[in-house]
This record gives sequence, C-alpha cells and structure tokens, in this order.
Amino acid sequence: MKKAKIALVYDRVNTAYGGAEQVLLALQQIYPQAVLYTSVYDPQKAKWAQNFSVKTSFLQKLPWAKNSHRYLAPLMPLAFESLDLSSYNIIISVTSAEAKGVVTRRDQLHLCYLLSPPRYLYHYQKQYLQSNWFLRLPLIQKLAKKALDHLKKWDQVAIYRPDLIIPIAEIVKKRAQKYYPNLQLEKVIYPPLDTSLLTYQEHKTQKPKQSKYYLLVSRLVPYKNVLPAILACQKLDRQLIIVGEGPEERKLKKFANASITFQKNLSQEKLVHLYQNCQAVLSPGLDDFGIAALQANLFGKPIIINQLAGAAELIKDGRDGIHLIYQEGDSDQTITQNLINSIQRLEKSHFDPKILSKNALKYDTNRFALNFDQALQKAYQAKLKGKL
Repeated sequence: MKKAKIALVYDRVNTAYGGAEQVLLALQQIYPQAVLYTSVYDPQKAKWAQNFSVKTSFLQKLPWAKNSHRYLAPLMPLAFESLDLSSYNIIISVTSAEAKGVVTRRDQLHLCYLLSPPRYLYHYQKQYLQSNWFLRLPLIQKLAKKALDHLKKWDQVAIYRPDLIIPIAEIVKKRAQKYYPNLQLEKVIYPPLDTSLLTYQEHKTQKPKQSKYYLLVSRLVPYKNVLPAILACQKLDRQLIIVGEGPEERKLKKFANASITFQKNLSQEKLVHLYQNCQAVLSPGLDDFGIAALQANLFGKPIIINQLAGAAELIKDGRDGIHLIYQEGDSDQTITQNLINSIQRLEKSHFDPKILSKNALKYDTNRFALNFDQALQKAYQAKLKGKL
C-alpha cells in the first residue's frame, strides 16, 4: 500500500472546514502521498486544504467558477469525467455529488466514501429550485428542471462506477438503497472526530458556572434548519451563538434579535472556548452525519440533534443528548415547536460530562483510520487477484 499511488477526489474544495473536510484531512494522515482532485478550488475559503497537492478540472479556468459552482451543475459530470487519473492505482472519492463519476480502468480500484446521494437531485430538489430568485424565474426554472432530469440520469449511471461504496451512516445507506435500485453497499464507517481539539481547551482550577448560551455550528444553508433554532431561542428568551457562513446568512440575520449572535472564521481556540462554555449545542439540521454532535460531547456538552441525522445513531437519547423529533417535510413552525420542547426537556435533565466525553472518544481519527484502511486493503488485494 505504501507504494500504491492514491488519488483523492472530492466534489469541490471551496468551503470552510467542516465534517467532510475533516474526512479528507484524516485520509491525508493515512495516505500522505495522496493527491487531491476536485472540480474547483478556492484557496482563500478552503484554507484547510493548503497542505494538499490540489489538481482541478477545466472549470477552474473560468474566473467566477470557484465561487458559483451551483450554477455549473450541468457541467460537473464532464468536469469529473475529464480528470486524468490514469497514473493511479487507487482512487478514493469522497462525495455527496458528482465525484463518484470519475472514469477509471478495470485494473484500478475505485472506493467511494458516500456522504449522501446528491440532495439537489433527489430529496431536496424542490428546495433547491426555490433557493434564490434567479432559479425561481419561470423560464430558468423550466430549464433547470430539464437539466436536473439529465443530471439524475447521469447520476444513476455514475453511482455504479466505483468498485465498492462505503456509506457514512445507516441513514445514508437507507437513502442510497431507496434511490439506487440493486446497489451493493459495504458496512458503514462513521466519519472521524478530530480529538486534537482537546489541546485547545481551557484548563480551569474550579468548576465554571453554568453558561447561559446555546451554540449552533453549521453551514448556513436551508436544510440545516437554522431559522427554527433562532425562532425557538427567541421564544424561550435564550441566547444563541451561531458559528458558520453560507448563502442563508443575510436572510437569517433579518429574523434575529439581540439575543442571537453570528460568528465566522473562528480560530480553533475560539471555537473550543464556545464549546467548552456553552450550555448545550443545537443541531436541528437534516445532516448526512453532523460532526458537531460528537464535538459537543467531546467537551462534555449535550446535543439536541435531529433524529434523522447520521450522528444521531451515535447519540443515545437522554444520555448523550436529546433527539429532536423530526419528519422530512416538517414546516419551520413544527421544527421550532419541537425545538422548544427539546430545549425545555434538556434543561430539566442531567448529563454527566464524563459519559459524554467518553462517548465522543469512541469515534476518534485513529478508529476511523483503522476501519477505513482495513476496508481499503482488503478491497485492493481482491482487485489485484481479479476478485473485485
């Protein structure tokens, strides 16, 4: 394996550090020789990728492409199919979109770490078409629907290109089985928790007073359900600190009163300070995983997490946090009320910080590295023997 040439392929490298990016950094630790391929790359926004050797598709040559990839969806299949991966023995795609569609030879191993089927093609298409004024224009929306139909047909072919597919959570596995008939999937490997965050924590000589604010760490996009979190905290007169950025930021700030604070581009030290001193963390989004849940537990804090999020599979309700009652299609009003109920339940409950931290440590990078490398080595040997 040390001699094998490995390529990592990720949908796009133009966002700040998050759960998927944590996966890529963990893979870099396991396979330091790996080169990272992607459609577009923005080194200013994706500072986490500075130690990678990054190679991009032809889309990078368009001066506005790295910040407007949502409008380039029809070109993404071609972008990934045009990547030249011929010199590599192993290709690892980490994807919730088009990266799985790279073209490989029969003697190359392609392992796909599946974050989710593309949201904008399946379970989130309606919201995607309503996401901004441009896509809501009648003619544009008609053209967009035709483009999405074409992309869905391509996606139904591309998903069968990898030699094996490892989903990040059981909920993702079920979703993939729903949208891709007869797709064979491997055993789930949960994403890694970066426990090096503990090196930034403040060591206090006395027990701190109970902090009064809630914390939400998330990209500001519709499916993260940040608005209901704002409304719930305002109705309960609770302070909420939101850490993140995204296209919903301006809209969300219009609903927020003085008890809601927005922060972004925080150092690890400042983020850890917020985790360590909050009352609890809110994670109401329909996340494919949701690494903030384990980060909360790492610092001894309970999490209110969407019951359909991948990380909810690792959070025992009432012990590690509270499961937010949620069904796909719930209105903001319903989610807000369920969040209010969950916050009130949490404030009447007791959580043991040692038990919370112990739960998080079970899913550290070392465990991920061991499970992932074992799966890869087994598949590579099978490929060499012509059994895959």
